[in-house]
Amino acid sequence: MLIERKVFYRARGDIFMTMKHKDGRIERRVEENVIVDVASELMAERFKEHDGDASGGVLVLAVGTGAPGWDLQNPPPATAAQTQLVNEIERKTFVRSYYVDHAGSESLTRTNIVDFETTYEETEAVGPLVEMGLFGGVGATTPGNGTMVNYHTFPVWNKPATSTLTIVWRLTF
Repeated sequence: MLIERKVFYRARGDIFMTMKHKDGRIERRVEENVIVDVASELMAERFKEHDGDASGGVLVLAVGTGAPGWDLQNPPPATAAQTQLVNEIERKTFVRSYYVDHAGSESLTRTNIVDFETTYEETEAVGPLVEMGLFGGVGATTPGNGTMVNYHTFPVWNKPATSTLTIVWRLTF
């Protein structure tokens, strides 16, 4: 039996200090510091779009059909090394992004949870969808550009030209 192992990263900080004395002695210290709880709220704020600023935040959702030959019911798992979709077919800006409280409700104040929402209209993103990713940074609205910050593969979801597809992607920091 294969057991999937998830790796969780803990934010941390290190301080490297060097003191040079007049007599030539050098003292060095390495200390670990504490990343405070509200830092995750600042991270969420940086990912959240700021008034259409194309240089920061998560701006678009890209969807794709994967590689030819993929088993559409069981596509390869997403990896952290992925930087672009394998076969992107549509990229769409978010209609809105908003903070969410820990009960799952929209929040008017900053939290460490952000939802990104967009809708692909009837003629957009038509096909057998198996992958998607969040993109931000300079050039993110142009396919093949920007920085992908999150990637996901899933069993095929066929989107016909007669349907709309709304996606809300939640990031928790």
